[in-house]
Amino acid sequence: MASKNSEIQEQVIQTIKRLRTERGISQLALSNILGISDGQVGNIESPKYQHKYTLKQLYDFCSFVEYPFENLFLTQEELKSKDAIRILIDKIIKYDE
Repeated sequence: MASKNSEIQEQVIQTIKRLRTERGISQLALSNILGISDGQVGNIESPKYQHKYTLKQLYDFCSFVEYPFENLFLTQEELKSKDAIRILIDKIIKYDE
């Protein structure tokens, strides 16, 4: 089933899901960290729904697991670019649309 989210939204959601599972964090635990329902986490992770995390939720999760926020959006090459800030802002705007 094709996702109803944009490519950047799906990429970020899958990164959060990967980090969550690698660290043994359940959907229920993530919902408690973010202050949302576990059903909402399930909806966000499901390609059937057009749900996404807010930027604050992404930042809170990254802080909780000590993962660089910018790595949700940028490749290693982009991180090294002199235009990294502009690229990051562009991708955040696209994510938030």
